[in-house]
Amino acid sequence: MKINVNHPSFISLMDKISVNMLSIMNVENYFSKPPEVKASMSYTVFNLLKSMPAVKVISTDIEFKTFVDVLCKRSEENENFEFASILSYIYKNFDVINELTVKKKSSTVKKEKKIENKE
Repeated sequence: MKINVNHPSFISLMDKISVNMLSIMNVENYFSKPPEVKASMSYTVFNLLKSMPAVKVISTDIEFKTFVDVLCKRSEENENFEFASILSYIYKNFDVINELTVKKKSSTVKKEKKIENKE
């Protein structure tokens, strides 16, 4: 999918996503937090981004990873450095975080199927 990342409507969408994420997550003092907390915050942001209706249109992992990179750059331009750092962490460790998400979803589905079979 080709998208003009400099189009005003796309920039507006990126800004809305950033504002929405920052209203949900408290990223204040992110740089002073221990690595475990940073990883946890990154995982949470990843899952929140994946579940946003505006982002669900993105169909492949490569597109989503590119989207995260563009959102990171836009956050840096808006001087949201803590959020940009979280997105940078997600971009660098995308495969690991995505694999954790897939494993968690598959185990949840298996648990739901077991509960349905018991009833």
